[in-house]
Amino acid sequence: MIIIALVSPTGGAGRTSLAIAAASHLCMLGRKVTLVQTDPVNNIEFQLGYTANSAHGLAQLLLQTTTLDHVLKTTEAGYKLLPFGETGIAQQVEIDQTLTNKPERLIDLFQHPLFEDDSVVIVDLPRWPALWCQQIMALSDLNLVTLVPDSSAILGIDAMLPHLLESRGASYFLMNRFDSAKVLHLDLWTLCKIKLSHRLLPFYLHEDQALAESLAAGMPLLEYAPRSQLADDMHKLCNWIDAEIG
Repeated sequence: MIIIALVSPTGGAGRTSLAIAAASHLCMLGRKVTLVQTDPVNNIEFQLGYTANSAHGLAQLLLQTTTLDHVLKTTEAGYKLLPFGETGIAQQVEIDQTLTNKPERLIDLFQHPLFEDDSVVIVDLPRWPALWCQQIMALSDLNLVTLVPDSSAILGIDAMLPHLLESRGASYFLMNRFDSAKVLHLDLWTLCKIKLSHRLLPFYLHEDQALAESLAAGMPLLEYAPRSQLADDMHKLCNWIDAEIG
């Protein structure tokens, strides 16, 4: 089993949209894929066009109030989905305590037979430095850090780098919502190349209105606007991921 972690130093960096696109594309390439959301925002089903979020999911699994076969879904695209589930503040505190004191529960989850040995698990993480990030990155084979071209995201790289270097898997950075016509974006791209060297992927995801439109329509981007620039960018990225994980 290969675990791919998607993380970012800021919110709004497009992790969830990218996770959905990667799951869909890798599934089309014949991979067995499970998409897992570890973000308490629990919005992945909204982006997939579901009319309501699941009340139970990963959160309740960790708290041992449900079982995986009751919360794991199969999407129309063919991949499996494990949403986070609805939680209140008290439950989120309990989950953090469980992750800290009983990390073996997370390990046991990924060893469940429903996570097949030859499958790919894509984990949509909360923004850094949520506790989920370090726990998942201790297990992941590939970490993909999504950045947006603004100063707060670039400044956030320094805090992440030491942890990424210590993590189990290889780590790469991807620039999202990039507009090559904007001087600031070009300057920040150059700064990232200097700071990150080969860890910055040599391509980026363009800023594209099709993404906002697809969210408003409650449809995945690759279904709503398959010929858009961003969809083409995501295909390129997913082909790179497929080659990287072998």
